[in-house]
Amino acid sequence: MMIITVLQKSADIYQTGGKLDPSGFEQQITFQTYVPPVDLAPFINHFWTIRWNNTTGQPYISEQVMHRPYVDVYLSAHESGIQCTFRDKRDYEAADDGRIIGARFKPGAFHAFWRRSLAGLHNETIALQQVFAEAGQTFIENTLSLPDDAAVGALAEMLQAQNPQYDPNIEIINRIIAAIETERLQTVGDVAQWVGKSDRWLQQLFQDYIGIGIKWQLQRNKLLDAAKFIRECDQPDWADMAYDLGYSSQQHFITDFKRVFGKTPLQYKKELGFQASE
Repeated sequence: MMIITVLQKSADIYQTGGKLDPSGFEQQITFQTYVPPVDLAPFINHFWTIRWNNTTGQPYISEQVMHRPYVDVYLSAHESGIQCTFRDKRDYEAADDGRIIGARFKPGAFHAFWRRSLAGLHNETIALQQVFAEAGQTFIENTLSLPDDAAVGALAEMLQAQNPQYDPNIEIINRIIAAIETERLQTVGDVAQWVGKSDRWLQQLFQDYIGIGIKWQLQRNKLLDAAKFIRECDQPDWADMAYDLGYSSQQHFITDFKRVFGKTPLQYKKELGFQASE
């Protein structure tokens, strides 16, 4: 008789992360996270499921950017794969009804499964069987036939079968990212000084383990802080916001914001029902 692993649902508070319309996402999508088994905890941030049942006739579009350099393994009836860190905004469509099962790797932790440098993999989606030989169509169909908690358990077993080995660099990367977020480190030099390593060592670490430079994380934190402030502030002062985020000019801030989010700060605020001028 087959033994099916069932993972415990997480009690974590819902995190908006890089969702540009977090309230809309909560209204349209059912999102649940699951605690990883102890042996996968050094590698997996959480397992997750999302469901939607859209009866409006109009697809819901969730605009998202990555707030941390994550990699996700995902299974669905429509498409399955490994989504690597992506630089810019992506639009996810939820039409009719659907379900996706996934696992989110901690920043840098996919290296323990890929087992070589991730340089050049950003913005890529990899076929499951490039990394997990057993993850063919039969595995996908059998996993998706299970209830959510058992399906994420089957996904966990697939990852456990790879026997990932502890790597202290993964822990260092996650400590660095947490420090950027909590201690407001703004430059590569700030981070290098905090971790006690050279700028070059730091850049190479992120290229090898994440496939994207640390400057990306530093800028992403700034811009997501700005987006959160724009959502929560009735009358944003764009010049003050740019200065507080460490920009030398308001225009530089606007240019970066538009390049990442696909719209200016003012356009973003207007979509939230606000009228003003930049």
